[in-house]
Amino acid sequence: MIFEIVHTIAILQVGLTAGLLFIFSIAVNPGLARLSEEEYYRAMKLINQVIINPIFLLVFIGPTITMPLLTYMSRNDSNMFIFTLITTIVYFLGVILITIFKNVPLNNKLEKLNSEQFRDVFLWYKKPWNFWHNIRTFFGITSFLILSANMVF
Repeated sequence: MIFEIVHTIAILQVGLTAGLLFIFSIAVNPGLARLSEEEYYRAMKLINQVIINPIFLLVFIGPTITMPLLTYMSRNDSNMFIFTLITTIVYFLGVILITIFKNVPLNNKLEKLNSEQFRDVFLWYKKPWNFWHNIRTFFGITSFLILSANMVF
């Protein structure tokens, strides 16, 4: 019973994160790309400020707790353990570490700029940020699919 609850919470957290990343990739980022460089700078700066909130952190960072717990709880079922371990590693490496080491440093650099320093933001920020974002989106969706399939099979 506890295992099923933790598994469901992990699926919900990873699924919501994968969905957020996916929607950013297919709708938000293409929409933002139509803005002028100054408008893009201002929009991303505001998005980066409001996205860090308790609900986002619970959903996005939560799997770093629920996934290892789920992996530990599945240690006596070799198939479940392998799939859960793979999902935990994929989420941690592909979503969390890319965010920490690629996207967040770009966000921090953007945050430090004042409104006159936005020039070339498309080159040094938008291109690499979107590149790494698309990679973490792939890994987020992959994590969700493996974790969900693991519950079904």
